[in-house]
Amino acid sequence: MLEISFVNDTNINMAQWEKLADQIIGKGVELLNLHQDNLSLTVQFVTEEKAQNLNHQYRQKNYIPDVLSFPLEMNPKEVQATGFWEIGDIIICFDEAQRKAGKYNHTLEEEMAFLITHGFLHLLGYDHETSLDDEKKMFGLQDEILEGVGLRYEIRFAPDDYLELEQEAN
Repeated sequence: MLEISFVNDTNINMAQWEKLADQIIGKGVELLNLHQDNLSLTVQFVTEEKAQNLNHQYRQKNYIPDVLSFPLEMNPKEVQATGFWEIGDIIICFDEAQRKAGKYNHTLEEEMAFLITHGFLHLLGYDHETSLDDEKKMFGLQDEILEGVGLRYEIRFAPDDYLELEQEAN
């Protein structure tokens, strides 16, 4: 059984996005054959301030992220003792998701779907920053999961993205 806990630290009604997360993560579990009994994770919607604080605290980055993933690695004894496999937390900053949707000419649904999928795959250990092969694998799975729920997402860059990356590095 898949159990997704939702935490909403914003004033925004997230029911629509919770339903989307259920669909996407369910499709991801199916496509990746994660038929582990009692698979559990948390999706948390946070304010810009909280997202930036978490990013600074855990990644030493001082900007507002759209999504953060905090994997929880449980060993088989812990899974057996607790009766569930907790894979971690996905943190989404809704305001930043809205901003990025506008910037990259995506619908808000496309942007939120991408962030949920991206965060979910990071919880499972996929990482696009380790090598080009890993990036291709992760982005291929993202596309497969999104297409599985009837959505497409095209990664786009804007001219100021490189400026943001440069500032991030300093």
